[in-house]
Amino acid sequence: MNLSKKFEELIIKQLESFGCSMGVTHLVMYLATAKQDTKASFEMIGQWPQIDRILISIEDDPSLKVSSPNRRWYPLQENDILLGVLRVETNLKGGDWPASLDSRLKALSLSLAKCVAIELERKNKNEEINYLKNQVNVIIHQLRNPLAAIRTYAKLLTKRLGSDYDSIEIVERMLVEQKQINQYMDSFAQLNSPVQIPLKIGEERLLLPPNLDNKKVITIQSLLRPILERGKANAKLENRAWTEPSLWPDWTLSSLKAKFAVIAEIVANLLENAFKYAQKDAEIGMFITSKGLCIFDDGKKINKNENEKIFQRGFRGSASKKKDGTGVGLFLARKLAKQIGGDLKLLEKSSINDFEELKNLKKKNIFYLELPIKELHA
Repeated sequence: MNLSKKFEELIIKQLESFGCSMGVTHLVMYLATAKQDTKASFEMIGQWPQIDRILISIEDDPSLKVSSPNRRWYPLQENDILLGVLRVETNLKGGDWPASLDSRLKALSLSLAKCVAIELERKNKNEEINYLKNQVNVIIHQLRNPLAAIRTYAKLLTKRLGSDYDSIEIVERMLVEQKQINQYMDSFAQLNSPVQIPLKIGEERLLLPPNLDNKKVITIQSLLRPILERGKANAKLENRAWTEPSLWPDWTLSSLKAKFAVIAEIVANLLENAFKYAQKDAEIGMFITSKGLCIFDDGKKINKNENEKIFQRGFRGSASKKKDGTGVGLFLARKLAKQIGGDLKLLEKSSINDFEELKNLKKKNIFYLELPIKELHA
């Protein structure tokens, strides 16, 4: 069995910690193993004292075929599954084992069984992860070809369209989306590299493609442009009004620190919610202030008593009861906003008046993403 070095070291430490206690002279731990079409056997994985490192099974040790009053066996059991055994040798005369020794050895066997169960679970999880990684690699490989073909056909279509500029613009948008999917593929391809899990980020993160080219300068504008283009296309398809910034303040055009790239994820999440839950004729859009971003819709106003509840994990407001969803989108958006030193809130009518820039923004629902402007830039 392929066991981790840390697990083997832990077993040895546990056996050592019990050694020289109440007449115990030798402790040996065996793991149950069973290969296909063979009977189960018990292989030694650790002992005290460490006389040698020759690991032999119970079946191959002749000395164990003779019973002894100074030897006892303790099962290592997890629920109804026998994981192994603990062999205990003593120098007690006449095999007279104190009850206290027997009790302590039972406790030791329970502890060792738990260690084995955890190690087996770790091993199974690693095998599962490796299998999934291999599957991801296969999927990525299979997707590369059709994605390249889509790009080729789109370019051919552009040539055939000639001077039909409106249609050419649609095809060019398709190429932008195809490039975005390629970025997702690059992100997936990195799964086989060592992964450092960011602290305080939930497993539910949407994980938009990272800035894969570390030399590429990113700005708020460059992050949000593709998202706004997608929103504009959605609005056109649904025949609804769409508003986006025509002027971009200086703070949106300066080079951005990499950690603030999650702003794109927050905005994408908010716009997705707006398109999903606002009525089909409701206007949707984004407005930029001197201190952050406002994503709004002019659909049915969110109930005042739900203004904070909608940011709770799993909560679904009255407007979303009949729509698909998990109730984690706004929870994650606020969590990410606070993680980068900002905040996300649904503005109430009274609080809008506190923002001189927003007084003329007469919309039903306005989500305000406040950002730490002075800390954004590299």
